[in-house]
Amino acid sequence: MSAPGSPAGSSPKMSGRQVTLPTRPAGPPQSSTHARAPSGASAASGAAPGQARSNFPPPLGYDPGKMDTRAPLSHQERVGKRVDLPADAYLRPDVSSTFATRSGFNTEGTSISLSVNQYPVTRIANMDVFQYDIALSPEPTGGVVYDKVWKSKMVQQKLASVTKKPWIYDGRKLAWLAQSVDEMRLMVDLDEERGRKPGGERKNVFHITIRPTGKVRLQSLKAYLTKTAPWDNHVLECMSFLDHLLRQGPSERMKTIKRSFFHPSMPGRDLDLLLMAYKGVYASFRLSQNVKQIGLGVNVDVSNQTFWKANTADKMMKYVINAYGGLKQNLNDQMVTSALKPLVNRNTGRYEQSEAMRSLRRLKGCRFTLVHRPNETKEYKIKGFAFDKKYGPDGANSYNVTFKWRKPDGTEKEISIRDYMKERYGYALVHSAGWPVIETTRAGSFPAEVCNIVAFNQYQYKLDPLQTAAMIKFAVQRPEQRKIDIKASVQRLDWANDKYLKAFGVSISPTMAKTEAKILRHPEVFFEKKTVRPLNTGRWDLRGARFVEGNREPLTRWGFFGLNGCVDQKAVTNFVNQFINIYKGHGGRITNLKPYMTNVAANPATLTDELHKQVGKMCGGKVELYPQIVFIAVPDKSAHLYERLKKVFECRYGIVTQMLHHEHVKKAAGQYVSNVCMKVNAKLGGQTSSLTATKGKSHGFFLKPTMMIGVDVTHASPGSDMPSIAAMCASVDAGGYQYRAAVQTNGWHNEILTNENIQTWIPEFLKAYRENTRLDVEHIYYFRDGVSEGQFAHVMDQEVAAIRKAFTATTQKEVKITVIVATKRHHIRFFPDKGDKNGNCEPGTLVEKEVTHPFHYDFFLNSHHALQGTARPVHYHVLMDEIKQQVNILQRMIYHQCYTFCRSTTPISLHPAVYYAHLAGARARCHENLDYGNNVRVPEKVRDQVNNPNNLVAKHQDPTTYSSDWKKNNPPPRLTPMELGQKIHKTMWWV
Repeated sequence: MSAPGSPAGSSPKMSGRQVTLPTRPAGPPQSSTHARAPSGASAASGAAPGQARSNFPPPLGYDPGKMDTRAPLSHQERVGKRVDLPADAYLRPDVSSTFATRSGFNTEGTSISLSVNQYPVTRIANMDVFQYDIALSPEPTGGVVYDKVWKSKMVQQKLASVTKKPWIYDGRKLAWLAQSVDEMRLMVDLDEERGRKPGGERKNVFHITIRPTGKVRLQSLKAYLTKTAPWDNHVLECMSFLDHLLRQGPSERMKTIKRSFFHPSMPGRDLDLLLMAYKGVYASFRLSQNVKQIGLGVNVDVSNQTFWKANTADKMMKYVINAYGGLKQNLNDQMVTSALKPLVNRNTGRYEQSEAMRSLRRLKGCRFTLVHRPNETKEYKIKGFAFDKKYGPDGANSYNVTFKWRKPDGTEKEISIRDYMKERYGYALVHSAGWPVIETTRAGSFPAEVCNIVAFNQYQYKLDPLQTAAMIKFAVQRPEQRKIDIKASVQRLDWANDKYLKAFGVSISPTMAKTEAKILRHPEVFFEKKTVRPLNTGRWDLRGARFVEGNREPLTRWGFFGLNGCVDQKAVTNFVNQFINIYKGHGGRITNLKPYMTNVAANPATLTDELHKQVGKMCGGKVELYPQIVFIAVPDKSAHLYERLKKVFECRYGIVTQMLHHEHVKKAAGQYVSNVCMKVNAKLGGQTSSLTATKGKSHGFFLKPTMMIGVDVTHASPGSDMPSIAAMCASVDAGGYQYRAAVQTNGWHNEILTNENIQTWIPEFLKAYRENTRLDVEHIYYFRDGVSEGQFAHVMDQEVAAIRKAFTATTQKEVKITVIVATKRHHIRFFPDKGDKNGNCEPGTLVEKEVTHPFHYDFFLNSHHALQGTARPVHYHVLMDEIKQQVNILQRMIYHQCYTFCRSTTPISLHPAVYYAHLAGARARCHENLDYGNNVRVPEKVRDQVNNPNNLVAKHQDPTTYSSDWKKNNPPPRLTPMELGQKIHKTMWWV
């Protein structure tokens, strides 16, 4: 068993010679689809606290030179994850989709010049790059061993002896060189490399083969960019090589996280006692429309990331428990020891982890160094915190966790970790002796106070409201400052002196690209008897404006609930009167001027019953007299309370609600009430504004009866195992203003809509469109959010095909569909020569060149006015265009419709069909089929109040979770259905 102070693994002493196996002459270039090495004898077994994992020695007959039996690289492995690739790269041989190409550029609007944070590649040598396969035997289970072997003195000396040119290495399976060399085979003893004493059963010896597999022909990329050759594996190999070439130099100087680089000297800020935010450098190759200048650029941007602070593990444990372990107080060591002790479940009699103990799971995966080994630079990784019922009421602390220690004299003794630290290192534990020890993947267990958590451990969890506010404050930058930081990042990347770029003949301009852009004509926004012209301000107000269409049925049955006395009767009466006056002024119809008003006094355990009583009083127990809408004043902004109220009213009663923060109710400011009126009007079937002066008049964007559809799929937050939820919103009026929504679970982490959802939703939307317009849909604009280029083909071959099938089955007709993907997940930013007062582009700024694909139909549109920071444009990518609308009209339609969002007095940044789908998907989380007391998003103390109101049981009830095995064999539970008797589905209930 490996002691906490001994090496993680050791092997018998080798001869000490550097062994070079016979080489095989390089044959003709082979396919770069190489083989995968056998797993050999590398088998790790689980270890008890204090015990290291060990690998079995190679079996008899093992041949270290047999390297060619690995399976070919999968399509996902060939594509990679860090390269900005076009959708063509992800097409498989069995996928038939092709994507729309650009037919021309926009000819409308005002021409302007602006800079984009893309740096043109000015030179790529017309050369072939030689690619090499890297294979280890026995094949390790993790990629870190590949890196250690490659960086070993033996391998580096051998590489330097055959060539003076620098190698590019991907950290795992591939390497590149600007010349051809013969195959090399070496044996590397990692224990010898580190100067560790051999010992134990584990042999840390690997055989590495560096074998030439073919050439990367950079000419293939140039042929694709000029559209003289299709995308194929040769082009993919070029992009993969260039990506690794770009980051090889910076990765040797900075910490690499995906496509970003971080360094301690970069700007950073404390978010709280636990977290630190840093500004890093994002850099990635992108294809460019500017093929006259090669057609390739490097996108450089500021990258903001959250990390655990560098600190001793015992302090971090204390801070985590204080923040997430249910103990909101200043903790001393004794309090932490007590909080981490196991609890006895009175029902089963078994020891279970306390809330404080479970909160420490957040630190899993953090890397740390050891205080008692000051000369050692090795980093270890937290696997978890020891827990086993065999250790009894005190838990797996350094007193209880023991192991067999082989002393220098060869004798063995059973010793606790605490005593071992004292006897072996003279280190007396002061703070954490009674705390659970930290378990590592391979190196045994350690007391917390000898572990130093290092910098740049990425924080993987959702930030709380205070952390989010601090992060936003840190990350937000106006364009001028962001541009300065980007230029500083380019200087830090230092392309001009990058030896790797020089070796392969690649030059990158240090100056931001300039490109021509258009500012599209701003629309007029029409209300009843009022027209506003936002022009370049991107803002208007509702004073004197009457909605195009008020609520369809007069407001006769409505109520106002205040929770737990957060507002008094006087404030409620004042707000109700203010709402009545302002809503009537905007065209709303209210016949009952005295709504039902009450205070609901309840705790989490009684809230549902109290609400049921009040709803019953409002309607006299008659379903047909349910209120049309209920206003609810809440005492705080807690998400779990909001979600519970929405679920109760929407799913149990089919009643729309309007949540109000109690402070806003007390103030009853006119502008706030007007904003509330917009939401209420939409929920009651009205329409806020129009793009035409006369209701029903065509705005000229639709050639035939047209439905706008927006789709978004939301996934569970990091650390959650809840299902994905799909939302589809479709316009059901002739002008594309009023929408219906459908939501449902969509598998486990599944981005593509299921056929079942599509076949259920499309007929309902078509029926609603027919009822409202007396017309049959002939055209569909299908806006899709949340999909990457790798999923474009799936959208086309699965979602669009299913929509077409559902449409034909419902109408017995064919439909023309234009598919547009809208995404904001990119790092392209605009820096105009002359912007607004913050330095941002005006609303309506359109960019079709330089940062777009050389020939695909895509463009960037900045449709909103950014109040703070640097505006992020939306990247629209037309995948299929059967409607064949003119480029000018299509882009103007998307821009102008951003002014029709039902609850805004500014143009929004994303097309409303997608925005509505995003809102509906977020609301659908409230409808998950979970009891409130079992919902993981509800704080544990609140769950305990619901599950254990009389404090009869000491142990809490765990929230509902789904195991991996269960998810493999079962679809996710469906959402709780909404009560449709009240026709809530015919309203915009989700806004």
